[in-house]
Amino acid sequence: MPHPSPRTPTILLTGASGQLGRRLLPRLIEAGYAVRPHYRNAERARKFCPPGTAHVMGDLLDPAWIDNAVAGCEIVIHGAARVSLSLGRHEEHRLINVDGTRKVVEACRHNGVRRLIFVSTVAAVGASEDGRPIDETAPFNLAGYNIPYAETKREAEQLALAANGAGLEVVSVNPSIMISPPDRPVTERDLRKIPRIIPAYFDFGVNVVETEDVIKGILGSIEKGRPGERYLLTGENLGPGRAFELIERYFGIKKPSMKLPVFFLYPIATIIELFAKIKGKRPRFHRGLAKLARLRFFYTNEKARRELGFSPRPLEETIADILSGIERFKDKRGPTWQRR
Repeated sequence: MPHPSPRTPTILLTGASGQLGRRLLPRLIEAGYAVRPHYRNAERARKFCPPGTAHVMGDLLDPAWIDNAVAGCEIVIHGAARVSLSLGRHEEHRLINVDGTRKVVEACRHNGVRRLIFVSTVAAVGASEDGRPIDETAPFNLAGYNIPYAETKREAEQLALAANGAGLEVVSVNPSIMISPPDRPVTERDLRKIPRIIPAYFDFGVNVVETEDVIKGILGSIEKGRPGERYLLTGENLGPGRAFELIERYFGIKKPSMKLPVFFLYPIATIIELFAKIKGKRPRFHRGLAKLARLRFFYTNEKARRELGFSPRPLEETIADILSGIERFKDKRGPTWQRR
C-alpha cells in the first residue's frame, strides 16, 4: 500500500463510474488520498459518488472541463475511455481515447501535475502468436482487425508515455479481462443470462484478473512505478482445457463435445454481420474478432510483480468469492455452486 505524503495529495480519477473506477475510488480514499472523482453526467454522479465527496463532471467529447478538473491535483489517474470491441464508431473512439487523453496530458502539464497514471489495456500491448506469454516489450500486432478500441488505446498510451519528463511522470498500467464479485443485487434477468449448455467451442487463449488485484497494482504504481514504463496487471492465462475445468467445477456446465476449427469462425462472423446490417444493429461478433481467434492473449506479469509488488490471487479464489456473494445462485443451482 502506498504511503501518501503528510500534506495529502489530491488525485483526479477520471472514469470513476466504470467497473474499475467505482471500486478504485474507495480504496484511494482508504489509502489516505484526497480524491476528486470524475463522472460523465449528473446521473452517474448521483449513482456512484460517495456522499460528501466533491466531484467533477464532463464528457471527453467536450473536453472544456478538463483543465479546471486537473487544477490543484498532484496526481491524475486517467481511466475514462470508450470501451467496445464492436464494429464502427471509429471517430468516437478516437475523440474519446486519443484526443481526450491528449487534453488530459496538456492539462497535467499546464497545472504542474507530478504523476499521471494512464489506465491502458493489454489490447494496447498485443497478443501472442505462438502461445507463449508476452511481456511489455512485445511488438503491437492488433492493427488491421477493424477494432478501433485496441488501436486507439495503443495510440493514447503512446501519446501519454511520450509526455513523460519535464516535470510530469507518466506510468501506464495494462489490465487484462477484469472480473469482480457483484456490487449490486443479482436479478432473475442476470441469472437467465448464464447458459445451461455450451453447444460448441474453439481454441482460444485469454487472461483473466480480479479487479481488486488491478486496484492494488494501480496503488503500487502511484509510488513505485518507474516513470515512462508500462506494467501488465494480469492474472491467469486460460486455454479451453483450464477454462472448461473451472466452468464444470463451479458452474456444473460440461465441456462441449463439438470443437469448431478457427477458420470456421470467419464465415459465421460474415453471416452475423449480414443479419445485423439487415436489422440495423451493430454485430457483437464480426470478422475482425474472428481473425483474432488465431492469437492467444497470454501475458506475464513478472515486471509488475518485481517492481510494484503486484501479486494477483489465484483465479479459483476469485471465482469462489464471486459465487459466495451470489446467494441466490446456490438456492437455484444446488451444490455445484457452493464454495470449494
